[in-house]
Amino acid sequence: MPSNGGIIGPTIEPSAATSENLTAFTSNGTFTAQSNQTSATVLLVAGGGGGGPTGPNEAGGGGGGAGGFRVLTNHPIPASSVSVTVGAGGSAGSKGNNSTFASDTPISSTAGGRGGGAELGGTDMNGGSGGGKGNLSGGSNPGNPPINSGSGNAGGYSPPEGNQGGNTGGGPLYAGGGGGGAGAQGGNGPAYPNNAGAGTASDVNSPTASPSNTTYATGGISGRYPQPGGGSSGSANTGNGGGGANCTIPAGNAGGAGGSGIVVVKETAQTAGASGIWSMADVVKYEKEGIISIDDY
Repeated sequence: MPSNGGIIGPTIEPSAATSENLTAFTSNGTFTAQSNQTSATVLLVAGGGGGGPTGPNEAGGGGGGAGGFRVLTNHPIPASSVSVTVGAGGSAGSKGNNSTFASDTPISSTAGGRGGGAELGGTDMNGGSGGGKGNLSGGSNPGNPPINSGSGNAGGYSPPEGNQGGNTGGGPLYAGGGGGGAGAQGGNGPAYPNNAGAGTASDVNSPTASPSNTTYATGGISGRYPQPGGGSSGSANTGNGGGGANCTIPAGNAGGAGGSGIVVVKETAQTAGASGIWSMADVVKYEKEGIISIDDY
């Protein structure tokens, strides 16, 4: 047995104290934990879906669904490096992309669904939050099969990562449905311009000592008729959905792009220590090295 200064027992190496550490990824990267860290809080927001388009003689496009929003506390993190993927927002009329923290127990949030057009539906409207339904100037959709708003929580998580998109409305606005958000379902066409599904506030990306909320994963507002211009784009690193396109017959427009996502890892502060018995020689050694402080004991 190695010598530990005359004390009977195993040689013990203490763990160093660490401060709270925030690592925010706004693009793909690699995470490496501090020493003495075995778990962390992880925020994942996927890329938002792009807003739905409008063609000639159509009406408001549906808002893009927000990217999936998840916060996992006490998630196990390895000492080895972890690959991090930040989901890009979907281009106009396209679904977003997933965000992933590829630890030994990988976790993800699901891309936001695209906003619908008058005849643009399909499973790509489903996602972390669903895209809103697109509209015709007559307030109905002749799709075959009929086009519905996109469903949310595609990952099947509890609590849910998002919500369903909204449905269309008739005249005089002929607005599409709003995109679903992390905090609420997308509103229906008659609620325009307040039909974007609400996002969710989180303080994970701020120090615990001085918390500050940021709202993520808000659904895209729908478009309407008659109104010129394309849809607005979601802000970067929010996971917001893109806005649905407006329409003035006979001209159509493109929806807005969805906002990119974000991944944040918050490591809590750790005190120095080790279980067992230390020799006085070790205590003096580790205090000189700055690993421990006698005042802490």
